[in-house]
Amino acid sequence: MTLPKLETLTIDTTISNEPGEYSIPLNITDIISICKDFNNLGWQVQKQVETILEVGVEEALLTGKVKLEVIPHIKYFLHRVCDNIYFGDAAFQAQECLELIAQYEDKYPILNKTN
Repeated sequence: MTLPKLETLTIDTTISNEPGEYSIPLNITDIISICKDFNNLGWQVQKQVETILEVGVEEALLTGKVKLEVIPHIKYFLHRVCDNIYFGDAAFQAQECLELIAQYEDKYPILNKTN
């Protein structure tokens, strides 16, 4: 029995002058800065950010997987992501998450007296 021949996939790694996804002027200092912000959240809050992204804001908060007292820290981090438009989709996702948190806060104002 012989295995079928696999075709070689070549990826063009040349730098293009065309504006687009691969020519975004993301700076290493931007990456370091957001990494520091994420690191400053601490492990417990980092896990809660991940939970919000995985299951959604309302479910994460209503099930207690995300604590109300960490929401200001999460919002700060998400705002930092939004502040850098060069983060592309990540900035849009952070903005959407902030909007969902605001909707939750509007829907459950009594629960959010700690914010």
